[in-house]
Amino acid sequence: MSWQEELRKLDEELASGRLSADDYRVRRDQVLSSAVGQPDTQQSPSPQQNGGNSADSTQVIAPVSPPHGTPQQQPPADNSADRTQAVPPWQPQQQPADAGRTEYVAPPQAPYSPPQGFPQAGPASPAGGFPQAQQPWNAPESDQSPPWGGGDLPPLVPAGDSGWVQQGPESFEDKPKKGNGAKIGAIVAAVVVLAGIAFGAYMLWGRDSGGAAEQNTATPAPSSVQAPPDPMAVADVPGTAENYDSIKTFTQIPALNYLTSDELSTYETAQASDVKFVVHDLDGGARVILMLTEVNSPAAAQNAASQLLATQIRNGATRVSGTPAGVLASSVDAKDGAPAQIRAHYAHDNVVVRIEVTAPGSLQTARTNFDSILDAQLKALPSNG
Repeated sequence: MSWQEELRKLDEELASGRLSADDYRVRRDQVLSSAVGQPDTQQSPSPQQNGGNSADSTQVIAPVSPPHGTPQQQPPADNSADRTQAVPPWQPQQQPADAGRTEYVAPPQAPYSPPQGFPQAGPASPAGGFPQAQQPWNAPESDQSPPWGGGDLPPLVPAGDSGWVQQGPESFEDKPKKGNGAKIGAIVAAVVVLAGIAFGAYMLWGRDSGGAAEQNTATPAPSSVQAPPDPMAVADVPGTAENYDSIKTFTQIPALNYLTSDELSTYETAQASDVKFVVHDLDGGARVILMLTEVNSPAAAQNAASQLLATQIRNGATRVSGTPAGVLASSVDAKDGAPAQIRAHYAHDNVVVRIEVTAPGSLQTARTNFDSILDAQLKALPSNG
């Protein structure tokens, strides 16, 4: 029996299950090893058939191949992964008698695998695969969640299932979309509702708020910012005013020849600066002069008022009693055609206020006009006391 027939016989025994896969590989390796040393059973062509080639021509041995169409069964799977299989060593081919002839020897091949695979242990799988159990159409889906996760983890997706890609925004694309008609209807309904609410709000509050706005507009709110008071305010004086608006500073007073040298010295010592000079002519020939002068400080104003009274007394005037607190006054009777005169000084902050009233005839007429004008000026600029 040739080695090809022995291999064919081994394949048949393996396919029928009479031979295990391990035995098959051991015996096949033995047949292949022995076949290397055997001469080719086929008749090699003569030199004449080879086209006149000499004995040095190369002989080609075809690789071992089982006949086509031989059904093979897959051998049972070897569960022992660490099992070592002993394979006989490969034996080199013996040198033929004709040393000059080169012969091609096929190398030992890996264990041959039948076209249908080695038979597996257990029942063979049918060509169409094992039928899978059909689940009723209304049966609940089986729990695919892992046993360690419980109900907190999502179910495991079977292999080959495309459900894993339906995560995130893509999963919403499979939902059926509503028609444009429903969307337009919802928008129109929302617009109508908002319009109704706006109209109701206008009817309830719109006209009232408008009336309130008109009322607020008609009554302007008083200004919270008030102008600072005039530090040299002058009371309303009766009679006809003479124009002395050009007099602004104390340096213009000496040119009027109104003050004596002692009076000028007193104001200069108090560092007089700004001035208001007011003259009014009264009925019956009476006359009123008010001079308001800013000095260095309130203390300087008080001192200047006292020194001015002393100057009047030195010049023959008489001290007037019964005046308001802080007001220092003196008087002179009419003499030799000169009118009667009453003159007073007082301090308001850093301002020296001077009031002088003259009247022809009796001193009583001058005192009456003086009392009324002094009372009005103290209301405009009170005395420091």
